[in-house]
Amino acid sequence: MARNVLRALVCLVVVLQYGAVLAAAVQTWPSSMDELEDIMFLNNGYRARNFAFEVTPCSFSSAGPGRIAAAEWLRTAFHDMATGSVYTGVGGLDGSLMYELGGDNIGAAFATTLTTYAPYLTSRSSLSDIIAMGVYTAVRSCGGLPVPITTGRTDATAAGPPGVPLPQNSLYTFEQQFLRTGFNTTEMIAVTACGHTIGGVHAVNFPQIVPVGSAPPNDYILFDSTTAFDEKIASQYVAGTETDPLDAGACVGSARCSDIRVFAADGNATMTALANPATFQSTCQVMLQKMIEVVPAGTVLTAPIVAYDIKPDVLQLTLLDGGSSMTFSGEIRVRTTVRPASQIASVQLVYKDRTGGSACGSCTISSSGVGTATGFDDGFAFYGFSAQISTSSSISAFNVLITLVGGGTELHNNNGGGFPVQDTIMLQSPLSCLNSNGLTVVAAVRNTQTAPSVSLNLTTTVSRGNGIPVPALQFTSVPMNQLSTVGPYNIYTANTPLDSSRAKNYKFDVLVGSGASSVVDGFKNTDDLSDTCSTLSSGGGTTITSTISSTAAASSTVAATSTITSATTSSSTTLITTSSTAATSPSTPIPTMSGYTYQGCMVDNISGRVLTGQSSSTSTTTYASCAVFCSGYNYMGLEYGSECWCGNSYANPTSLAPDTDCSFSCSGSASEVCGAGNRLTMFKHDVQASAPSNATIPGYGYSGCYTDGPNGRLLADKSYANGNSMSIEDCATFCAGYTYFGTEYADECYCGMSFAYTTTKDAETDCNFVCSGNGMEICGAGNRLSVYQAEDTR
Repeated sequence: MARNVLRALVCLVVVLQYGAVLAAAVQTWPSSMDELEDIMFLNNGYRARNFAFEVTPCSFSSAGPGRIAAAEWLRTAFHDMATGSVYTGVGGLDGSLMYELGGDNIGAAFATTLTTYAPYLTSRSSLSDIIAMGVYTAVRSCGGLPVPITTGRTDATAAGPPGVPLPQNSLYTFEQQFLRTGFNTTEMIAVTACGHTIGGVHAVNFPQIVPVGSAPPNDYILFDSTTAFDEKIASQYVAGTETDPLDAGACVGSARCSDIRVFAADGNATMTALANPATFQSTCQVMLQKMIEVVPAGTVLTAPIVAYDIKPDVLQLTLLDGGSSMTFSGEIRVRTTVRPASQIASVQLVYKDRTGGSACGSCTISSSGVGTATGFDDGFAFYGFSAQISTSSSISAFNVLITLVGGGTELHNNNGGGFPVQDTIMLQSPLSCLNSNGLTVVAAVRNTQTAPSVSLNLTTTVSRGNGIPVPALQFTSVPMNQLSTVGPYNIYTANTPLDSSRAKNYKFDVLVGSGASSVVDGFKNTDDLSDTCSTLSSGGGTTITSTISSTAAASSTVAATSTITSATTSSSTTLITTSSTAATSPSTPIPTMSGYTYQGCMVDNISGRVLTGQSSSTSTTTYASCAVFCSGYNYMGLEYGSECWCGNSYANPTSLAPDTDCSFSCSGSASEVCGAGNRLTMFKHDVQASAPSNATIPGYGYSGCYTDGPNGRLLADKSYANGNSMSIEDCATFCAGYTYFGTEYADECYCGMSFAYTTTKDAETDCNFVCSGNGMEICGAGNRLSVYQAEDTR
């Protein structure tokens, strides 16, 4: 048996690793994963992101003795993922854990971990992607193989369903919970062992497992004899020398020896195979990747992040006095893992003019070393450059030429297309500044743009309140106005006041155009700006200055602000207020969508969302994509250009705004309008969907939603699970003759002649899983039973 399981594990590893290799080509720059690539690989040295600091060394935690941050990072990812369902497509690794602290997520580890992750949250690095990154970082710091990291996850806007596996659960419950997330029994055993190779159990959180005062000095017992990511959790279990508190000891008396229940589920075959060090490492690499790729339906993950061999950084074009030339500056990051920095004689940029030709003359730019950095497996050297180029010939792309000490050369062309540079819109950093008067940003827009719409987009973090340790992202758009003309460029400026407490923590972009045709010079830091705005000469004796007074800054107009935060549900009566000023302007086109009726431009509120079913935000949002995402809902609303919101009814009061208030082009279609800041372009489905409900079963009546566990099964006489086709009718047939039957976790059915213990009804909203075989019926939830009682016993 053990030999067969070993063969199965090896085949699983080979298949999944082969798939990962196929997807692991180096990404083309720029990429959506660039920010996360820096976080992943730049641990120490020049431009280090320091993400790994909290888990280095493996046994470390800044929280003090008795805490191991690496173990807590692993556990955070598992708990965030564990309530996901491959049957319903709801949940998975989506960051919803930030709303779910306490309850089944016991202990300080989760809040501590999320607080550590919070500073890395940006528009280019979601919390859920950072949680996934934490798995790679924790495992690698502790000696495990690198877990491939994909990106593209979208953060949840509210708590997910309950259902985290708990120590007191039965083996059957564990198997059903893991099946719900896509793991069979062998995989359940493997991922549990991989998660429990580091860390342990704290008495303060689980006194039934580690009695208070029984494990001095920190009341903490490790799962195995080491703090490394190794096979000891398996080899010591197989040898009978384990120290795992979830295997023996006080857990026996409290029926909480969950590890032994899980590990022995296949007669110890998987654990015997995992006792081999190489098998353990390769299996965990695959299982942990699978764990972090359990994501909500509709999520499109990228290929795994690969360290760039060559990566440009902080590129900037800056217009010079007179407008006939400009400075091109930045840095080139070279991976030195395969070519030591000591063997690099020079790094040059070989560029093409703005038409792709060579009107730039020699078209080469030299660089010089500015610093080095290291990660777990790679080293990097940075080479800085700054050169003047003509604005008439300009630049469109460049290759990087490395000359080695021995005379050999390497030409890097970014997978064939060169490293692109756009000169359509350029931040003018010297003319921009941040001071007590506010933020001033200046951009140069090439005069080939006809009647351009130019804007300054700001992103910062704001507290979510309610004890949630991760902030929300707040987006603000400010229109930029033309100030002057210099050479082939028009100069635009925007001034806006900023919250002084976080003025240096904003990211900002300057943008021309809208939708898919927009051009951006972006992801800049306000902290990099001087406190004094410099000037620029137009060449005709005119000096351009962007300096403003405090009065002007205070009166600046912010066009739109939208905050991505938690959705708030409400059971209050919905009110839509209208006024004569909210009538549609005759010159404003009415949005249309096949199968939907336009409802108007509706006011939304971040403290009480109008639509609370589900939501998404992508760079390709259109009416059609939102309709697919909101399939099955009565309403869909589009907001802030990229957000799609769904709901069966208005969850909070709203009002009609003028249609002109909804002025943002959709991120995926410049011809469609997708709301604005706190404005929803609202559509109602022409065919109204019915909400899932409790079924009517002959001979039975619905009794209510009840808690199941932690004291064993409420209905304990008979049970079964039907992963893909559970319905209330099927469960009623299975339990024919019993006084009670109940459904749980979308696909589980339980029968009983009586309740096994005294319990109370929960709120009906606690039972919110649709049945796996009938989407119009409710089948309980995590640790919640939808209970039916025979009519003749009521």
